[in-house]
Amino acid sequence: MSSASRYEADRQGSSLKPVREDDGELAYLYRVIETIGSGPDLEAILRGVVHLATEATGCHACLIWFVEGERLVLRSSSTPYDHLVGGISVGLGEGLVGWVAKTRRAAFIREKALEDPRVRYFPELEEERFQSLVSVPMFDRNADVMGVISLHAEAPHEFARAHLDFLENTASLMAGAVENARLYEQATARVTLLRQVSELSQRIASAASVDAVLQAVSDGAVSLLGADRAEIYLLESDERLSLRAASPARSRGASPEPEILPAHGGKLPEPIWGSSEDTAANVVPLIIGDERLGLLAVSLADTTPEAATTLSAVAAHASVAIRRHQVIESLQETNLAKDLFHALAADGSRSDLSDLADRLSIDLDAPHLVLHVKEGGAAPRKRARDTSAHRRLPWRALAGQAEARLAGRFRGSLFDHHERSFRALVPLADESPQQAIEAIREMDWSNEQAATGLSVGVSNPCLGTRSFAKGLREAASAAEVGALIRGGPGVATYDDLGPYRYVLGSEEGDRDRFQQALQMVLEYDERRGTQLLHTLEGYLDHRGNVVATARALFIHANTLRQRLDRIQRVSGLDLEADDWLSLAVAAKVVKLRKMRETAGTKGD
Repeated sequence: MSSASRYEADRQGSSLKPVREDDGELAYLYRVIETIGSGPDLEAILRGVVHLATEATGCHACLIWFVEGERLVLRSSSTPYDHLVGGISVGLGEGLVGWVAKTRRAAFIREKALEDPRVRYFPELEEERFQSLVSVPMFDRNADVMGVISLHAEAPHEFARAHLDFLENTASLMAGAVENARLYEQATARVTLLRQVSELSQRIASAASVDAVLQAVSDGAVSLLGADRAEIYLLESDERLSLRAASPARSRGASPEPEILPAHGGKLPEPIWGSSEDTAANVVPLIIGDERLGLLAVSLADTTPEAATTLSAVAAHASVAIRRHQVIESLQETNLAKDLFHALAADGSRSDLSDLADRLSIDLDAPHLVLHVKEGGAAPRKRARDTSAHRRLPWRALAGQAEARLAGRFRGSLFDHHERSFRALVPLADESPQQAIEAIREMDWSNEQAATGLSVGVSNPCLGTRSFAKGLREAASAAEVGALIRGGPGVATYDDLGPYRYVLGSEEGDRDRFQQALQMVLEYDERRGTQLLHTLEGYLDHRGNVVATARALFIHANTLRQRLDRIQRVSGLDLEADDWLSLAVAAKVVKLRKMRETAGTKGD
């Protein structure tokens, strides 16, 4: 019978005949080729070759090992040991298969296999039963060892040289097919991974809130990569990292400093994931442009390039979704904040005031300070020209820096931004108003590097909804008049304004004869470069005491008397007969009006 006829008869039969030293080996090799050509399914190829080799040689078992890193892992086996696939591995050079992989040479032990020093005893494989062993290497396209095929035979069966030749031919035929199948398997795995990443991206994009995004990412990372755990940390306003989502879930621990987390992989520190030496992390930053949002930390048994690429893709999708929701939430909170400030300014008359406060987590029955922050533009124009060479920060940058300082110091603060100013509700928590005001004063409001600064007005403490309307007016007045009095940026409370508190609205009303008279004194000062109005203000503040006034103004008492005479001649006032209280108020009104005109502002 010809070889082709013998092959066809064997193919149609219910079983294969053992290999003979004649042309039977060729028939089995045909069957090997047929199995290899059946498709790219690696598992099907391995099962088919194991079955053919076992029947062709009449052996007890056929085992196929693949090189993975520095070890050989059992990838396929005959039925008695197929439950051990993936569970047994040996190092290169260890045991007979390790020796074959390391030396790149086939091994043939005809009898008494366990007496050979190259053989390692595996109790699971019952190797005490083996009489004869054959192992041959498989080589990839680069001539590197990619695996080993072994045959085990029980006594009294012994392998012949023909079996070694058959196994070497089989390994040669298998190598290319296995390599192609592995590439196909990897490509299929990548396609599956891409599909899963796409599905996760859709879940991330459709999440209704930041918290929903974070939970979808942490759960998805565990499912996608088979990770032990995944956790997301976001940067809070005080630049500390806070655990916001975890899979599996765990309670939030102490917020770590950003610098204690590794930037690119490695072990997370003990405060985060405990002290286990087996705990390793792949850490990917959550970034939008140059802005760092937080970190995605995932625990993987083995880091691969595909895992790193997948994590980076998930982190990118998550960052975009997080920022989108943060912008939406910020806009919603901004609108709610504006509505709340508007309602408070209307003396709390709006019926939805309590609802607005609840939605913003503001307790209006707790003590607050109201702040009004504006650009400290009261400096003379000459000074502004002198500093024009410096970089002048835009208002948005100045306001952002100021808000960050306040939010970092006073948790739960609420802000309402306008074109050139912003207002803030600052909760006092457990500290006194004076402690809070002192903390605000200690903040840097000068911004010397930017040649500009901010004027900050602070109200008296507010408690209860109807107190905030007055607090808003007090803070605005303190910000404006405080800057005028100082002539530059800084902090002023409403009480710091002194007697100016009582004349803030007077300069806008009808001018009485005292204001008209003192306006003439002011115009005389501007023409002659004198300080008559300032002198009169000091004289009235000291209740007409010439000695005390002269001492306060650092002038001689006779000089003071001469100036008082000139004031009376210029203004037509009679300092002996006229009402000094009215004069003192009028002097403050005229002086405040002049400061506002000089500064070029009427308030914000």
